[in-house]
Amino acid sequence: MRLVQVRDLVAGQGWFDTVQHRMNTPDGLAMHWSRLVDAPLALLTQVSEGFALRAWPLLLFGAAVLLLARIAFVMAGARAAAAVSALALLCTGLYAAFAPGNIDHHGLQLVLMLAALLCVVERRPHLGAAAVALGLGVGLESLPYALAAIGFWAFDKERSRSFGITLAAIALFLLVATTADPYRVTPACDTYSLFYAALLAVGGAGLAAISFLPRHRFAALVILALVLLALAAMLNPTCLAGPYAGMDARLKLIFLDRINEARPVWEFSRLSPAQVVGGYLYALAALAMCFFARPGRARLAVIIFAAVALLVATFQYRGVNFAILFALPGLAAGLARLTQTKSIVWLAVAILVGNSGAFTLAGALAEGQDKVALRAMRFAAQEACGHDAAMAALKDLPPGRVAAFVDQGPAILAFTSDAAIAGPYHRGGEGILDSYAIFTGPDPRSVLQRRGINYLMTCRAAPDWEFYRARGGLIAGLAAGRIPPWLTPAGRSGDVELYRVR
Repeated sequence: MRLVQVRDLVAGQGWFDTVQHRMNTPDGLAMHWSRLVDAPLALLTQVSEGFALRAWPLLLFGAAVLLLARIAFVMAGARAAAAVSALALLCTGLYAAFAPGNIDHHGLQLVLMLAALLCVVERRPHLGAAAVALGLGVGLESLPYALAAIGFWAFDKERSRSFGITLAAIALFLLVATTADPYRVTPACDTYSLFYAALLAVGGAGLAAISFLPRHRFAALVILALVLLALAAMLNPTCLAGPYAGMDARLKLIFLDRINEARPVWEFSRLSPAQVVGGYLYALAALAMCFFARPGRARLAVIIFAAVALLVATFQYRGVNFAILFALPGLAAGLARLTQTKSIVWLAVAILVGNSGAFTLAGALAEGQDKVALRAMRFAAQEACGHDAAMAALKDLPPGRVAAFVDQGPAILAFTSDAAIAGPYHRGGEGILDSYAIFTGPDPRSVLQRRGINYLMTCRAAPDWEFYRARGGLIAGLAAGRIPPWLTPAGRSGDVELYRVR
């Protein structure tokens, strides 16, 4: 979907227009994604699209390693910088976030929040404010770590003024220069909008004003926090319940509750035990090792950032990458300190034992090779539902509108000229609900006719297949070999089946 958004921008879609007109067909879908990610990708595609797909995540990974090395160097010198570079390169838990082809916004968020941590460690207020504001501009997954950074600067009497002024200025600049048209005047909860820009601007200005006070700074900070809460309630009280506030309650069962990375760790551990050991438990062990680093501002900052991320990961597993990255410099500093009287050989041994690969291997052995292999095979089959090859039958037909499983929507847009009803985005609630009604409801034809749908696509390897099948309706009939008279088979590619709608 990011690739589709970049292509549309390069083809001439407006900078402030982020509507995907082929999603939620025929009405279109107002996406909440930021142009801050589209811009560098659009620039790299001027070399070639393939170059952009490969170069962007690797550039981000290189930036992450450099930031980690700098933080570790501040904490414990060159030995720690070398150790954290090795640990990052050996960290299997981070590979997916920075794999060539992965051009979503999460990699950039990880780098920006690492930059915010480094600025806290080195007390660089202007760059720190830029990292915080840009991180929130890219996506609200950065919010817990942005708040942690702001908390550090709020109690830095000497530099809170510079941080606050810069934060307010950049917050307003992002609202004017990079925010899509609807959100510059609307306090939306799920994207950078007037809501967040106003809070950052007032909060930054408040920090700057408090810096002039000779006494009672803590009381003033408490008052500022209350003012910001009142402002948030005035702008959009719904947002106090979180970015997903106001979403249709029906989506929780049929969409949100089924996003694996959004599950708490105790549920995710039943789906992928080896991944929890190699990710969550590794982050926990790395955080524990941080306490062996030399005491000081750097260690405190690393521990707080990593602890906040681990808390997020406990309730939403997707936060585990932040937890690992934040803890790695402290892990390296702790290893360097524990082995400072030993040779470099001992440090190398410690790195081998203390890297995520060792935890991943331990988790795989505990779960069992056969179970891990079966899970990997199923996941590959699920992914194949949205690959280019899966769209082969659709590309041989005249362009039209397609009713497909939710996870197939982005592939339809990326690899064909067709339009789709839904994609895996909470903004597309109408399309997700209509897809559910088509595949499980008593009258799928009425929804297909209302949307003017030409084709219907399914995939037997997708999680949606069993989810819909258990609820009866169209998918249950197709699974039993019963094709209704208003559908005509139009092609098959692996587990993907395509039908014409009469």
